[in-house]
Amino acid sequence: MKDKFKSLVERTRFFNRNTTPKLVSIIFALVMWLYVMGEVNPEMVIPLNNVSVQLMNVEDLNKSGLVIIGQQDYTVNVRIAGRRNDVYKVSPQDIIVRADLRGFHKGTNSIPLEVSGPPYITIQDVSPKQLKITLDEIVVRQRPVNVVTTGTPVPGFEPGDAVISPKEVMVEGPENIVNAVAQVVGEIPVTDQITEINERVPLIAVNAEGKTISGVQISQRYVEVKLPILPTKEVPIVLEFQGKPRDNYRITEVKLSQENISIKGPKEKLDGITEIKARSIDIEGIDKSTERNVNLLLPEGVTLLRDSKIPRVALTVERVLNKEFTYQRDEIAIDNIETGYRVELIKVPENIQVKVEAVESVMNVIQRGDIKLYINVDDLTEGKYSTDIALITDKKIEKLTAVPSRIDFEVKRDRDLQPGGSGQNDNQDSN
Repeated sequence: MKDKFKSLVERTRFFNRNTTPKLVSIIFALVMWLYVMGEVNPEMVIPLNNVSVQLMNVEDLNKSGLVIIGQQDYTVNVRIAGRRNDVYKVSPQDIIVRADLRGFHKGTNSIPLEVSGPPYITIQDVSPKQLKITLDEIVVRQRPVNVVTTGTPVPGFEPGDAVISPKEVMVEGPENIVNAVAQVVGEIPVTDQITEINERVPLIAVNAEGKTISGVQISQRYVEVKLPILPTKEVPIVLEFQGKPRDNYRITEVKLSQENISIKGPKEKLDGITEIKARSIDIEGIDKSTERNVNLLLPEGVTLLRDSKIPRVALTVERVLNKEFTYQRDEIAIDNIETGYRVELIKVPENIQVKVEAVESVMNVIQRGDIKLYINVDDLTEGKYSTDIALITDKKIEKLTAVPSRIDFEVKRDRDLQPGGSGQNDNQDSN
């Protein structure tokens, strides 16, 4: 007992001796520890970028008839704080970011984020703090199935109309995406083909411009397609008209955009076709130039080539005008007079009026010298005769009328001519 007491007294004396130096040492050690911790392993903040966001309750969302529109692999940027040795041990995979979709509705929603990490660090910030997620209603719509051919068949052949089974399928997905689906198509290569193609064709959804639309499901992935490869033939187009233009108007030119049209069909049908008639074009009362589509009357089982343009016909319509020219009596030519004879006109006026009716384009260029006046005395012997004045021109005239239109004349033997001489014409009026 004495020994224990003595030992305790000795320890007390140790602490009582040199107290100040000992306290200074302890404080210095503490300061050094704090210094080391602050310099070697300090507090710091670092960013972690592209931290994945977990979308929660997506299945419940789908069960309620809603679906996420657009991207579903969201990421955020997170700032974490802690001791240097701790924060640099943390990777983006150690940070848990959740967005709970339960309870949200159709449209654009702001979804708050829940962020957590290892216990030895703290979350200082997350950007963005909310996700903008658009939800849409899941719908099912019926859409037609069509076939698109790729490549080119042998020259002189072209694909006909495909027989598709089924002709329609169901498309399921977000309402705004499904509404953009115009049709569902399958592709069939036709390069170097000359016989019917029978294939099972995969389907894709496309919009009105033919661009592929993703994010929808098609009720069946394949359809059965029978595609005939038909011979082609080029034949002329035949126009027909009904009615007539307005009074004093004429159609002066009919011009087709193309004289021939290419058709396709079974060989036995094409062999019997030499032309394609058009539906009658109504020109009743027309009084100005116009252009019309030509509606072709195609035999059953015969169609136009796929790239064929609709033929058009341009009709030029002109007004009929009137004009008069004055000719002298001696300008009437005598044709086919027999040798040894001459002609004397009887009571023919000095001036002959010629009335001209022609469309405007002709009337603008016709001249007096373009019209010739004559009478024909072929095979006529001595005697008095009456005949119409003949009018001739190389212009496209609607009507030519001479005033007077008929004249009298007398054929006489020319006594002044010697045998073997030539006959002469005398256009002078004989009273």
